[in-house]
Amino acid sequence: MEDRIVQDITINADLDRVWDLVTEPGWWVPTDAEAPADRDPGSRTVRESAKHGRFPVDVVRLDPRTYAAFRWASAFPGEDPVPGRATLVEFEVVPLADGVRVTVTESGFAALDATDEVKEQGLRGNTEGWGLELGELKVKAEKA
Repeated sequence: MEDRIVQDITINADLDRVWDLVTEPGWWVPTDAEAPADRDPGSRTVRESAKHGRFPVDVVRLDPRTYAAFRWASAFPGEDPVPGRATLVEFEVVPLADGVRVTVTESGFAALDATDEVKEQGLRGNTEGWGLELGELKVKAEKA
């Protein structure tokens, strides 16, 4: 099975604005209550909504203005992002002459401790989801 999703988008906004948005832990996860999040590697933020459930998101690594990595257990709402239950979400941010390119890579689906059906549903659902979330990111960044 495929193990990763890779998608990108070009955003006509300032690098600092885009960086601030993509380094918000779990920004792509719907939440009913926005709360300040710790962006330090090793920290955990919980995003929760009545519709989608509870999703802890761990900050793995931040390289200023270029790279951000997080872990989450998208296929297992409510569970901590631990090995066998989590995927790695990476954002690469590259300045362009007329904006910023953001590339998201989500990997680790094949290593999930789940049936092939659950793994494939996660991959398919998140592939669709990233297209929507990157579009929302673009709107939010360009609005500022």
